[in-house]
Amino acid sequence: MKLSHIGNTDLLQIHNLKINNNIIFAKCEFQNPSGSHKDRTFLHIINSLEKKSVIQPGMTLVDCSTGNGGAALAWIGREKGYKVKIFMPEGMTKERIDQIKKYGAELIETPKEQFLNGCVEAASKFCINNISTYYLDQAGSELNMEAWYQCGNEIVDQLKEKGVSPDYFVCSIGTGGTFSGITKVMKKAFPSLKAIGIEVDKSAPVYSKVNGLYFEHKPHNLMGLGAGLLSKNTDLSLIDEIKVIKGDAAWERMRSFIEEEGIGIGPTCGSNLLITERLMEKVNNKVIVTLFFDSAWKYQSRWNGIYPEYL
Repeated sequence: MKLSHIGNTDLLQIHNLKINNNIIFAKCEFQNPSGSHKDRTFLHIINSLEKKSVIQPGMTLVDCSTGNGGAALAWIGREKGYKVKIFMPEGMTKERIDQIKKYGAELIETPKEQFLNGCVEAASKFCINNISTYYLDQAGSELNMEAWYQCGNEIVDQLKEKGVSPDYFVCSIGTGGTFSGITKVMKKAFPSLKAIGIEVDKSAPVYSKVNGLYFEHKPHNLMGLGAGLLSKNTDLSLIDEIKVIKGDAAWERMRSFIEEEGIGIGPTCGSNLLITERLMEKVNNKVIVTLFFDSAWKYQSRWNGIYPEYL
């Protein structure tokens, strides 16, 4: 695989999901080289910082991740001549840990009690104390959102090629960059589009803010969502509705979808499917677009959806 293989993923119509004559399309980001949507994020961040002469090959690039971002950064960094150090909360899947190490990155696990906040603190401290390092900060960098304009444009072009105008975009929110970047582009092309964001119920800062509720992060099993903070990449003005999903339900929908369709998607894709299907039960003759973030093989060691460290 080459860096040029990132992007231009399929927009798949899921014909077997027939509810009230609605049509569903899924953008297959699991087709990216490292198996997830994060390839787009880190390629754009690194390319942009290189153009500004902020970083250059030979330096050590640092970031925090529960797995997908770490693997994407490790692979892209290696291909572009960087050393990579990933800070990760302990207890993530063996497959994603092994993938990061296979790409040659150094992995530092931080205490589970602090989850991603502990990673941020450790990564920041490391970069302060070490020269020739750069903390990419995917959650805080607005380059994250910018990375998704390309994907949004791909979706717009693919829909127009099919002669279709979408009514809804449904997407889970982690760092917020994916949701916000795609939504911004799609709403410009299709002004009547409504965007529905999704969070895991045990860590839902957007849902709490929108509904005036007290926010408290609790451990959960949808890694990639619910980091415990509201990222500045989450543009609240783009969200028409925000829904919450139970982690166990998302895992179960992932497993049943794989059995039904033979398409190996990850658990956060299950959350997108569940909310999309609930929407389809309420509307008629609409076109709905969602995202399949990553690949099922990254979760084989936790196939029951249980993370003992986070119970």
